[in-house]
Amino acid sequence: MPTAPLRGRARSGFTLIELLVVIAIIAVLIALLLPAVQAAREAARRAQCMNNLKQMGLAMHNYESATGAFPPAKIYSATAGTVPANDPGNLGLVLNTTAFALILPYIEQGTLSNAYNYSLPSCPATNAAPNKTPVGGAGSYLANTTVTSSVVAAYLCPSDAPIATPNPTALTSTGPYDGFRSARGNYVLPCGRYYEMYNGRQLGGARPADGGVFSGNDVPTRISNVTDGLSNTTLILESVQEKTNVAYGPYWGQGLWTSTHSLIYDNNPANTASYSVNWSSTMPNGPATITQFSPNPKRLGYAWASSSRHPGGINVAFADGSVKFIKNSINPSTWFGINTIANGEVISSDSF
Repeated sequence: MPTAPLRGRARSGFTLIELLVVIAIIAVLIALLLPAVQAAREAARRAQCMNNLKQMGLAMHNYESATGAFPPAKIYSATAGTVPANDPGNLGLVLNTTAFALILPYIEQGTLSNAYNYSLPSCPATNAAPNKTPVGGAGSYLANTTVTSSVVAAYLCPSDAPIATPNPTALTSTGPYDGFRSARGNYVLPCGRYYEMYNGRQLGGARPADGGVFSGNDVPTRISNVTDGLSNTTLILESVQEKTNVAYGPYWGQGLWTSTHSLIYDNNPANTASYSVNWSSTMPNGPATITQFSPNPKRLGYAWASSSRHPGGINVAFADGSVKFIKNSINPSTWFGINTIANGEVISSDSF
């Protein structure tokens, strides 16, 4: 006898309300998970950036072991100024060789180093007289453009979005900003207040006490010059690629104006030699405060600013080879102090 079909049996499946509830729960979970994923990715990028700085710091020390001093920020740069009486007569020559080019063999970039002609300029940048005589003559920089237009991963922070790297040109005008297919970097060299205008030979080869490891150009710093202590003295800083002017650096291989240095001023007006009303723009991630860049809604940094895309601060390599994360909120006097080599500041290691 056939069995009568069951009536009123409930059908399996979700109602519309249940489906909407499930979708809402999934959306909430994704919203909660996304910041954690982004934080994990940024932590990995920050660790890679710190590893880059460790590599460069070790390279600087290997260079120092081989030559007796850290590399100069630039060699024969296109720096404005007059020829001092004690200069050997080479101030007018232009090479624009950067420290980052000099340490290529020590960061496992021997191929690039072998392809680079250290006897010829890195770029066509020149400045006011007497710095208008490129070694090898006009166009001699073309011998190095294959190298200086190369993207070097060790010189790039993965947290920063690159700006047209390599640039077809670094020009906003001819002269000190004149680059050619310049590959950018994300790292700069602390010079205190003695930025590119201060050529080491113009200072008679002296290492100013309130200068950084890379004050000015041409004159290298020995470890014995760093009397404030290697663990309390910065060696390499971060710097994002987007600044208040498209021509501003960093550029790792072409030593055009603003390519390599990081400027730091004192916040104490009593120190008249080292003080500037724009000192806050030289703090980590400090926005440009110079009138010509006001307003500055994106809080972009000035030419020689130290900055990063890491939340809250920047990675910094110290002269002892260590790498630390320096917060934006670091005390201004402490920040100035750790960027000088022999100024006598007493700085506790737990203050930065």
